[in-house]
Amino acid sequence: MKALAVAGQGLTWAVLATLIGLFGQGPSFSPYDPGQALIKVSMAHLSERLEPCRQLSAAERAELPPTRRVSEVCGRERAPTRFELMLDGELLVADAVDAAGLSDGGRAYYLEYFPVEPGRYTVTIRLADTPRTAGFDLEREMNLNLKAGESALIEIGDDGVSLETEESS
Repeated sequence: MKALAVAGQGLTWAVLATLIGLFGQGPSFSPYDPGQALIKVSMAHLSERLEPCRQLSAAERAELPPTRRVSEVCGRERAPTRFELMLDGELLVADAVDAAGLSDGGRAYYLEYFPVEPGRYTVTIRLADTPRTAGFDLEREMNLNLKAGESALIEIGDDGVSLETEESS
């Protein structure tokens, strides 16, 4: 009886593995129309601090334990990163992303996909990463020529804005 149970369990696992293998190779799925192009916007950006660092006086440093005597103290909170993405002069997205972390002291993260018709586009990115509320600190304009099934990655990082294109296979 035990041999029959082991054989049944082996057969069940073999059928399950076959089904997983078939569905793993199975129908490809994309939420986007293959006749369209795709613009991806990815951001991992460290904005400026909300308040500048403050220099400690000699008396303030003397009050600190010897292992904690630093010359300046800095708050952790960072300004929200505001950005706009325009496609041929038309606003595609305008958003403000708060910094990550418990004290809002990390990078601001954003990821979004925009399906577009194939063709030539002028993409404008505006970025504000300082505490001010009006205007932008960085503006970059790029030209794109996208074919069907092709994607463009606009990457906003600490070093600025970069653009990469890739053809889907």
